[in-house]
Amino acid sequence: MALAVVQSSHKRKIIDLDAWRYLPCTLFTASLLLSFVGLYIPFFYITSYARLKTGADSQLSFYFLAIINAASAFGRTLPSLFADKVGPVNMLIPCIAATAILAFCWIPVHDVGGLTAFAVLYGFFSGSFVSLPPSVISILCPDMSLVGTRMGMTFTFGALGLLIGNPIAGALLDLQTGEFVQAQIFCGVTVFGALALCTGCRYTKVGFTLRVKT
Repeated sequence: MALAVVQSSHKRKIIDLDAWRYLPCTLFTASLLLSFVGLYIPFFYITSYARLKTGADSQLSFYFLAIINAASAFGRTLPSLFADKVGPVNMLIPCIAATAILAFCWIPVHDVGGLTAFAVLYGFFSGSFVSLPPSVISILCPDMSLVGTRMGMTFTFGALGLLIGNPIAGALLDLQTGEFVQAQIFCGVTVFGALALCTGCRYTKVGFTLRVKT
């Protein structure tokens, strides 16, 4: 059986510089970068935190990583279902806000029950950062043939945030003394910064009208 190979009549761009001239796209890229700087700090350090701050043994401490990741799986699916109705940006903004607030709520948690609640809630709301950004990029792109290019550009900057965020947090905390506050504040501040930039993205695209699906 012969297969026909259809080739595009033109080469697709690797970089689309027009994306940076469109302010909502630029703001969202900056938001993704900043969010990824702080977002995964609890994922990396919740096991050590559980052992040093809650008195959990090494076996129980390990399970907190499983809890936060399991909750994240639900956070990657359920918000996406609602985003189909209200729009991905409208869904992502409250999820970012909840994640930022929870990052600061992490500071006074010093028992197993409290840390379990934190892991479930933080994992759930932070999961939206994985599933919703591609949908946001698509609605910010005027030409569907450029979605792949712009998605690659945006996530390249997001990857830089992942690359630098956790080492910075590692420099801010002290596992010898069990001091995590500076890293927790860093996590909350960066995610709040991402919230401000994502809100700016929505404002520059549709204004403050709440009932617009975007």
